[in-house]
Amino acid sequence: MTLNKKELNKLSPEERIKRLKEMEEDGKKEAKEIGKLIKDSMHEMKIAELAEEITPEQKEVDIASLFAPAEGSLEGAVASAPANAEEDVGYKGVSQLYSDYSQLREMYGIVATGNPLSEEHVAIIGTIGERINIAEKQMTESERIASKLVASRQILYKLAKETGLN
Repeated sequence: MTLNKKELNKLSPEERIKRLKEMEEDGKKEAKEIGKLIKDSMHEMKIAELAEEITPEQKEVDIASLFAPAEGSLEGAVASAPANAEEDVGYKGVSQLYSDYSQLREMYGIVATGNPLSEEHVAIIGTIGERINIAEKQMTESERIASKLVASRQILYKLAKETGLN
């Protein structure tokens, strides 16, 4: 409400006081609302400043670079891996691990039946042993312990089976 003195002077003193008090109450409500709006606006400014500080710098993206093998990544290591398989005796995948396991079981079967291993078998055992040594060097201590536990369990099973302690 705006203050119009001419209209107020036309009113009776009681009506004038009543109207002025209403205007005063409206003014107080508006002042509270204005104070709240100021406080909210200052809060929004602080949030905007904080967002500006923590927002990372925008960089232009080269899509081709997203798919290029990065240095130090698994893809980069695979891309730079030697082409000659004899240079790298470590495990190349799960399928190779299962293949080695199958070959070792087959050779154990040969030895368990009392037959000797051929030179080719001995060479294969040596290569598999090298791969296992490399893999163990890359394991954490808990992985090494778990590996020893599995190996111990297998030996225990074989001993129990061959000695009839099942």
